[in-house]
Amino acid sequence: MNTPFAAVLLAGGRSSRMKQDKALLHWHGQDLWQAQLHKLQSLGAERVLLSCRSEQPLYVSPSEGVELMHDPEGADDGPLGAITRCLEEVQMPLLVLAVDMPWMTAAFLREQLRKHESPDKGWFFRGPHGDEALSGLYVPAMLPLMQEALARKDYKLQHIIEAAVHTGLAITHALGDEQMPFFHNVNTPADLK
Repeated sequence: MNTPFAAVLLAGGRSSRMKQDKALLHWHGQDLWQAQLHKLQSLGAERVLLSCRSEQPLYVSPSEGVELMHDPEGADDGPLGAITRCLEEVQMPLLVLAVDMPWMTAAFLREQLRKHESPDKGWFFRGPHGDEALSGLYVPAMLPLMQEALARKDYKLQHIIEAAVHTGLAITHALGDEQMPFFHNVNTPADLK
């Protein structure tokens, strides 16, 4: 994109099905959160954020240029709350990546950013199970939709994307067969194998 953008790694999930913190899983010689963060750092974002719980042992040095965004104590608003807080903080297009999408590539994300010509519109991909909400571009114009959803405790990100597309604030692209593996999640030990 020709417009400055920020990027955030969402690493604060509770990982209940995995029975251990997914962010700390080993992936090609490093913790998964580090591997995912390096992808985002390679994209040329003006700001890179790491969204996590304060008790998670995820440490970045100031020299890495990564901003920590801790979930508020007792927050139970899931990814919607985390993305909303980050978008309110950066006030620019925000590329989101979930920590549990290890097959997502920096090259794919870079290509989507390069092709996207409307920095005032979000973009997402739609697969066989609906919109892929945890890897896409959220924009400040979507904040009122997100804040309203939080206020009524409707935490489904797909509802936000549907409303944003309906009102012209976002676009969706159909996932091709070759792109679907990028969006696979690691939710259980079997998924990782």
